[in-house]
Amino acid sequence: MRRMVIVLTRALAYDIQFASDDQMAELRNVTQLLSAVRGQAAMLLLGVSVLAGAQQAGSQWALKPYRVLLVVEKWEDPASQVITSERDSFQPVAALLKAWSVPFEIVRLDQQALGASQLFERTGAMRYGAILWLADSASYIGKNVTALEEAAQGGTSVLVLGSRCQDPALERVLGLKFKEPYSSTDALETGPPHFITEGLARQRTASGEFDSRLWMEPQGSQVLISQQTHPVLAVRQINPDTSAIWIGVPHLPDVTVSPYWRALLFRSLIWSLGYLVTPDADYSNRLILALDDWGTADKGFLSYWRYPTLSESVIREHLIEPLAKHKAVMAANVITGYVDRKSKRILVPWAQKFTDRYGVLQDYSSTKQGLLAAVSAGVLEIESHGWTHMQPDLDSPPGPWWNAELDGEASAIGWYEEFSDRRRGSEAPALAQLFHLKRSLEYLREDFGERALSLRAGGGAWSRSYVNHTGRIAAEAGYGLFEAGTAFNFYLDRDIVLDMAGAIAGAGHSHEQALNAQSWPTHPDGPIMVTAHDRDIALQPDFLDRLFEQLPRGYETLSMNQYVAVLHTGIESPAGGGWRLAFRLNEPYCAYFKKHSSSWQLWLGGRLRQQLQRVPLVEVSVDQAPPSRLQTSEALRQPLIIEIPAGAEDHVWKLNPAR
Repeated sequence: MRRMVIVLTRALAYDIQFASDDQMAELRNVTQLLSAVRGQAAMLLLGVSVLAGAQQAGSQWALKPYRVLLVVEKWEDPASQVITSERDSFQPVAALLKAWSVPFEIVRLDQQALGASQLFERTGAMRYGAILWLADSASYIGKNVTALEEAAQGGTSVLVLGSRCQDPALERVLGLKFKEPYSSTDALETGPPHFITEGLARQRTASGEFDSRLWMEPQGSQVLISQQTHPVLAVRQINPDTSAIWIGVPHLPDVTVSPYWRALLFRSLIWSLGYLVTPDADYSNRLILALDDWGTADKGFLSYWRYPTLSESVIREHLIEPLAKHKAVMAANVITGYVDRKSKRILVPWAQKFTDRYGVLQDYSSTKQGLLAAVSAGVLEIESHGWTHMQPDLDSPPGPWWNAELDGEASAIGWYEEFSDRRRGSEAPALAQLFHLKRSLEYLREDFGERALSLRAGGGAWSRSYVNHTGRIAAEAGYGLFEAGTAFNFYLDRDIVLDMAGAIAGAGHSHEQALNAQSWPTHPDGPIMVTAHDRDIALQPDFLDRLFEQLPRGYETLSMNQYVAVLHTGIESPAGGGWRLAFRLNEPYCAYFKKHSSSWQLWLGGRLRQQLQRVPLVEVSVDQAPPSRLQTSEALRQPLIIEIPAGAEDHVWKLNPAR
């Protein structure tokens, strides 16, 4: 309840403020003080106290910075750009943060030390809502870990995963001290009720799991989950808005493969930040469907990969119609460089119309008209499959490929991989890859008027060293997502190349096999990428109808460009009255939201839920639109849905107590 308080002082005349029950209790304490202190000074003290209380109440209707600092022990890439599941232990957590739309920055202790300049803004305000500590070193000498303690005192929560925390400052912040390793297969038991463990079932360990775990001794923290006498999750509440949490996850990849550890990390982040904003999508029932090889030359001369390029009529009947019927959208991974053996040049595919060596009519101009019709119908997005789907170097030994026998050397599969050079046992040079990737973007725009945002490597072949890393080079060219085979999916921007293994899944499909969706990996945090080829429709015209018939109930397609836009939307908590969230539409990745609205989920924990419970109504608005009133009971239903309208500009969502 909020009450009006009128403060009278000779200096201030009068002032009207609104105070909650908590502030009224404080006011009564101050009034008791007035019985001992007489006169004008006492009345002035009362006025100042109430004003300060009102200012504090106003500042409480604000959000912590929506930004996490990820502290890692080491990063294999010395340039701090590429994060891979094969080499970087912190990759599973980074992938989940990106999938959940949690902004994060990284400090790597193999190159950096902590410091106040890293943890605080130049105004003295805290920069991060939470610090996510993944380092596990035997010593942090010279790393200035005491700065972490200062940040925690300043309002930044600390969340630690699988670390011994062997530093006095860490021990003080967490209220825990490492004792020794242990092994156990006992069930994990939930202790006193808490938001973090709410709704979690009793968790049994896997049979025969004897891996070494960390025995931490509580020294002021509250144990929420234990394994017999061993803490598994402990929390120390520094103040109502700031916490220190330790989670003894056995292995970091468990947060992506185990629903139990994933839920603990998710709810711990909500508790640490006070809130979380995630995409409003049921990814566990979403797939991104794509067909490869549009525009490739090899279908007209390779004996093992021959079929007619799809005509406009076939595309209309067997692609547009089934997609429209199922309210689906698909990506076409397109090649715009036709490798012509006769002229020994790269030509425009869509100018090619001929009868091939097998007597099959190849009408690429008709293919282009069909693709344009599908784009116009809203069922197809144009993406990149590279420029040529072939080696950049077609001349050096064992070539030249141009005049090699098609039944011999020219049929070797290595010639038909653009971003790796398995034919010569090497990687594709970085500059050659960049040239092809830029040509692909340029010609897709010229041919279709579309700006491709994703790249799928032909043949699933790509280069992995830092210098020639295909994902890194694609990011430099301006792509937002890179796919290779079914196992590798990389988020790309100008700063980071992040392997999304554990968040995004992949599966191949063809007309020669059943969909077999029951064998797909679970994917609650990202869609599954299902890839086939234009060949499948050529050889089985009802291929898409059959695919949709075999999809599990509830599955829907997700637009590739929409997913890229979601991953690249920057979410911030700008200063100002009330709860404010800014949605930054980063170019060129968020072009989808220029014409489409977006939907997000707001999860609340701790103080923010308590604030809502104290007011009967709230006002919600986006940008300059008039606010709408919402019952608190509706706002408390989790999650609260945030609807952001279409438009190229950034958007600001606001929630305030109703006046």
